[in-house]
Amino acid sequence: MLAFWLTIAATDALGQTSLGSVPTTVDVNDVKVTSMSYLVFSSRDTVIVNPQTGRADTVSIDMGAKVYSAEEYEARQKILADSLVQRARRMPKSANAPVVIPDGDWTYEGKQERSSARLYSFTYPSVDADGNTVRLSALMGVPHRSVVSGIIGTAVTYFTYSPLGWVVSKAIPDPQAHPSNVVIGCHVTITSNWECPTSYERNSSFGGLDNFMTDTAMMLFYTRYDLLRQPCSLVILPDYEGYGDTANRPHPYLYQELTARQVVDATRYGLALYNAKVNSGDAKSLEKNWQSVCVGFSQGGSVSLATHKYIEMNNLVDELHFAGSVCGDGPYSPTDHLLYYMTDNGETYDGNNKTSHQAERVSMPIVMPLILKGMCDSNPYMRQNRVNEYLTQNFLNTGVLEVIKAKNNPNSNDQYSTGDVNKQFRKILKTGIYKDNTIVDKEKLFPLDDGNNVHGSLEYMLTPGCLDDFRRMTRGEAIQNDFMKNLVMALESNNLTVGWTPKKRIAFYHTTYDTVVPYVNLLTFMRNQDGLTYYFENSKNKPSERAGVRPTHTTTDETKADVYIIDTNSKKDHVPAGRSFYLTGGATSPDYTMMKWVLYGKK
Repeated sequence: MLAFWLTIAATDALGQTSLGSVPTTVDVNDVKVTSMSYLVFSSRDTVIVNPQTGRADTVSIDMGAKVYSAEEYEARQKILADSLVQRARRMPKSANAPVVIPDGDWTYEGKQERSSARLYSFTYPSVDADGNTVRLSALMGVPHRSVVSGIIGTAVTYFTYSPLGWVVSKAIPDPQAHPSNVVIGCHVTITSNWECPTSYERNSSFGGLDNFMTDTAMMLFYTRYDLLRQPCSLVILPDYEGYGDTANRPHPYLYQELTARQVVDATRYGLALYNAKVNSGDAKSLEKNWQSVCVGFSQGGSVSLATHKYIEMNNLVDELHFAGSVCGDGPYSPTDHLLYYMTDNGETYDGNNKTSHQAERVSMPIVMPLILKGMCDSNPYMRQNRVNEYLTQNFLNTGVLEVIKAKNNPNSNDQYSTGDVNKQFRKILKTGIYKDNTIVDKEKLFPLDDGNNVHGSLEYMLTPGCLDDFRRMTRGEAIQNDFMKNLVMALESNNLTVGWTPKKRIAFYHTTYDTVVPYVNLLTFMRNQDGLTYYFENSKNKPSERAGVRPTHTTTDETKADVYIIDTNSKKDHVPAGRSFYLTGGATSPDYTMMKWVLYGKK
């Protein structure tokens, strides 16, 4: 009965069209650039020795990135130019004029600055949950300066000998390449405004490894010119509604169609802005055969897939030269996602290895308020409902809604990242108090601190009616409460595994050890999209097969696949798995491997 009811709910939900039609064209005059800065990538060369061959090779190690204002950047360029001239004048006369390659010489604390990008923050028109116009914000990374490591400099300067010594005779402008692709960057779940893409330039520094390790920073590495991170790309990173310039508005968390529409709008207006820069001579045109790819992890993984679906369903593939999507550990099937919290006891489909998860618990408790508040704020099926129908007052007394709303506070110290929220739960577990509220049964509400996360008990987080209906769902019984029927319809309206058949390539990365966004999301996609052809990176070790999911169509030739699966790369939980997904911008990171596969296309 439940399965039948969910099918009806899903059909109704997928038929909703409340966001209006996609504009045929976009006008660059509707884009407003709010800031421009420069992102400088640094690295250092190190010698490594192959233990088998004994051969020594020089490799480039990423050391971070720093943002400079336009004034700071130009001042640094002048210092560089002056230093080159002074050094050339000290050179002895020779038959041939010297050629100076500045990037190999210009260092900052021993780090070579090899490449840079321009960062444009801009606002653009889109729609909100009511179909009304709203101006949202986004960040665009434009490749600016280039260097092929150790071979070509960003500006090759020639000198002529004179009585005063060597003097500049010619300077060739930056030998920039044309960006070969467009990355549509979809960011992870955040709970503070200072974590959104347009806040990146205010937080980045050489010493700021926390910022360097964010997914925004990782995706901006695609703007870099060098042999390590080719192909070089234009990167567009939307803030999402509720962040950036709209921090005063609720974030429609997991409203996939709406967020996808807003991401597509950011991409189209971002491209219009970029083309205007090309026409004015401020940027190089995209290569003739350019393609676009969605990339994201966690919430960004589902937004990436949702954007993929939106582009195909709204006939935008040709306009955006769309190749496909790269999706890491995303909540593609929200109903199955929440039922995992109710039933899982640490399953990894990896022998006897278990996670710390237990049935009727959640390893990141803030997820439940984020989902429920986001849907109550924006989803058509739940806008008549309130969060307190689902969450107990005792759990609400921990300040979970306050920390979500705190993203609008002007001072970043008064906002809460997901890590800050975890620290707050840990403090409550120790003291039993939040502000003036005494938290009853704190050890039952937060029964486990595994060292990384404080786990929450759904028995003490959820209202009795909500919990009882979730338990009924796990038994295949009918839901009793109308507010829970609304929740399931809202969840199923955001189920990305049904309602379409993907035409373009999808690459999935998902760890079976993820207790925050569980592996069942990928399993559900594979079950519901059985007509696609799957390629498994590790064909001899398939956790999906051990979970009972065996796609009808598989191939050992990745060029013939529709879907690329990496699900044995990591034995880490959600956050560290995300770092593994992006690594540190290296050439062998899973996101990069899968993006190249998507761009290559099915043969």
